[in-house]
Amino acid sequence: MFRSVCRRTELHRSLYSDLCRSVRAFRPSAPYDRNRAFLGCQRFYTTLIEQYKERVQKGELFEDPRQVIMLHKLETIREQLDNYQPPGSRSFFSKLLSPKSSTRTINGLYVHGGVGCGKTMIMDEFYHHIHSRAKLRTHFHDFMLDVHERIHKYKSSLSPLQLRNSQQKTNPIREVANAIASETFLLCFDEFQVTDVADAMILKGLFEHLFDQGIVMIATGNRPPDDLYKNGLQRSNFLPFIPLLKEHCEILDMDSHVDYRLLDPKPLDLPGGKAAFLHDDQRIDELFEHLTGVRVQDARPHTLSFLGRELRIGVSHGSVLVTSFRELCKSNHGSSDFRALAKTYSHVLIKDFPQLSMNEKTPLRRFIIMMDLFYDRSVKLVLSCHVPITQLINLEVSSIQAADDLRLLMDDLKLTLEEAKAMNLFTGEDELFSQKRALSRLSEMQCNDYWDLPHRPGSLESSSGSSM
Repeated sequence: MFRSVCRRTELHRSLYSDLCRSVRAFRPSAPYDRNRAFLGCQRFYTTLIEQYKERVQKGELFEDPRQVIMLHKLETIREQLDNYQPPGSRSFFSKLLSPKSSTRTINGLYVHGGVGCGKTMIMDEFYHHIHSRAKLRTHFHDFMLDVHERIHKYKSSLSPLQLRNSQQKTNPIREVANAIASETFLLCFDEFQVTDVADAMILKGLFEHLFDQGIVMIATGNRPPDDLYKNGLQRSNFLPFIPLLKEHCEILDMDSHVDYRLLDPKPLDLPGGKAAFLHDDQRIDELFEHLTGVRVQDARPHTLSFLGRELRIGVSHGSVLVTSFRELCKSNHGSSDFRALAKTYSHVLIKDFPQLSMNEKTPLRRFIIMMDLFYDRSVKLVLSCHVPITQLINLEVSSIQAADDLRLLMDDLKLTLEEAKAMNLFTGEDELFSQKRALSRLSEMQCNDYWDLPHRPGSLESSSGSSM
């Protein structure tokens, strides 16, 4: 009996030893971050360059030397990310034992160029080749909404006494940056554009803390760094961010003056029309019925509840919404509202869409923000408008008039009309970039390839932002 027990014990020890050896053999060599997220870059069978050339040979892409340069730079960053451990994620003892390695950081990449040149497509390919949970790809405007919401929640969590003490001891921006760095080591931003004074004032402090924590940033934008927030209000407070960006990111000009979205498009074949840009409201109704099986007159309003707010726009059935331009862009809706719609609805059909101009700058800005958020989540957008898509937005500076809302703002700032026109807040310089991007993306939204993309919904409770 005793001999039998000993044999079983010896057998169990042998099995346990084999199991431990197996676990050690399959243990990943790359380090883990504070949230135990795998930080290494999984080696794929093909590099970014090889995959790109394969798509060119298949006729899926047009080869562009500037795109190849960007791919090489991102491939280098991907190799550097192998076994990368951000300085902020290392324990006290690891820093004590290996002080030199604690200073190792990786420079990111800031790519600027015209719309449709392929910079976002290539960044997304890079992002998908990073085998890690500790990464984030988002629209920059969406990211800043989240930052402001985090700051607000942090301050709201403090008692009045703590708040008074925190003003001397605690920096809310640093706390938010530390929280972001604990969740991710790689930030990929689409449309890095600064137009809001509230964003401009905190960027330097925010990214200074993020870079100190070892964050790697890849960003695409329309402007070179020196032109960011050009002529913006209180720009002197924003300027220190520019050398910080140049210090931590290589700058790449990728302006090929070609919009590849407009080359060789595959037109969309929708019921009642050949495009997602329709010319009468009746065809919008027909499309709604085709997508839902329900007539528009039988659909019901739906209320979205998020962040203690309620949003009620148009009528919907399932994930399809039909509404009007006036309800969306001429009402007091902000970025958080559009983000909630983008997370909830896979298809948004808009009736009575007018030709936009700088004479009504606020609705125009709302539409451009809405377009970016919809595009980022692959929302299928269909408009009915009486003008061709190429004439949807008229942004000629010479046509600007001092509308009532602009006059009020000019009075508050004590500006003359000539001084106002010299500022991008009034001249529409930023809107000129955004207009080209919006029209380019609208063109892509009319193609089968875009409609084949799955909708990317999300939780409404992560929405944030303020009304415009």
